Amino acid sequence: MPVKMNPIEPAAGDAILVGDPRRAFALAQELTVQPKMSHQSRGLWGYVGITSGGRRLTVQSTGSGGPSAIPVIGDLAAEGVGRMVRLGTCLATDPDLRAGTMILVERAVIADGAGRALSGNDDFASPDRRLHTALDGLGRDGTVSSHDLVERYEPEDRHAPEGGPAIARDLQTAATLAMCRRLDIPAAAMLIVAEDRAGERLGEEDLWELFRSAGRALLSRLDRLDPNPQVEV
Repeated sequence: MPVKMNPIEPAAGDAILVGDPRRAFALAQELTVQPKMSHQSRGLWGYVGITSGGRRLTVQSTGSGGPSAIPVIGDLAAEGVGRMVRLGTCLATDPDLRAGTMILVERAVIADGAGRALSGNDDFASPDRRLHTALDGLGRDGTVSSHDLVERYEPEDRHAPEGGPAIARDLQTAATLAMCRRLDIPAAAMLIVAEDRAGERLGEEDLWELFRSAGRALLSRLDRLDPNPQVEV
């Protein structure tokens, strides 16, 4: 069922998706000039503005988990958003992965109900190759797994595909990539390790600094991919 967010401002062609509405607000202020609120229904705040490079950008909160993100993505697609990048957090399952590490998702194991339903029971969802390549170097390439519940201390990932275990877990990357694939919208995902296997967890200030730098780096790569963005008037 659609969220029916009733947009206040038209969405941009590019969208950065974050789970937390507070981070959406802060990131929109960081990346765009005088952003305007574009959505406020159900507490899923979204913003649209113009970046310093002249790109019109939406920063939209999705809430937590695939069932919350999927209808948001559907509504954004209906408004004409043509490319989406999830910028979120995850928990490490690889004991060598430290809190604060940025992961560029190479594929997402589908271990959640929403992602499984959208993908037709595929084992994993993958980002758009061209977009993923454009973001190369912004984080450690790796496989993550998406679940309905995140168990912090599971000894191994039972859902890992052939080719190696997932290095981290989250709640919605697989569903996000599967939904965008169904809609034929290029999508990718970058995740910050918020907590490692040793129990070290980043504070909100540290997380915000990582979101800030990741958002700026992401924009620079979009500008390289499309060096002359067309701003809608």
